Amino acid sequence: MPPSRSKRFEPIREIAANGAIELSRAVADAGQRVAELERQHDQLKGYRDEYMLKSTQSAAAMDSVRLQNYRAFLDRLGDAVRQHMIKLGVARAEYEARRSVWTLKRIEAESLGRAVERFRQEEQQLAERREQGDSDEAALRLTALTRGATEP
Repeated sequence: MPPSRSKRFEPIREIAANGAIELSRAVADAGQRVAELERQHDQLKGYRDEYMLKSTQSAAAMDSVRLQNYRAFLDRLGDAVRQHMIKLGVARAEYEARRSVWTLKRIEAESLGRAVERFRQEEQQLAERREQGDSDEAALRLTALTRGATEP
């Protein structure tokens, strides 16, 4: 007798479920990367803002060389912030892409799980009907035998 539909689909469901689990880990990793980059970005901006505030307060006492160095340093800080924003944008896009793929895979795994469960229920109902039919058939034979034995 060939394997039932539920048994044939179970490995497919398992593969999809395992794939969804793997993808959920990748989504979590990407989310952690985004959080770390956001934290670093906030620190970098905070450092730049603090440096600007302190330097602005003492800007009157700066000579032209120090002022030129100050501006160059602020430019480098601004470039670092912009570069970090690019990294953060890429990380966010990667996170969203992974989350979308994971969502589709999770839906697929859940659908396959429901299908396998439905197949199992159908197989159980069929087995119960067969069992009931066998019981009915046995009862009919028994009835026929007892009638045949009591009739002259």
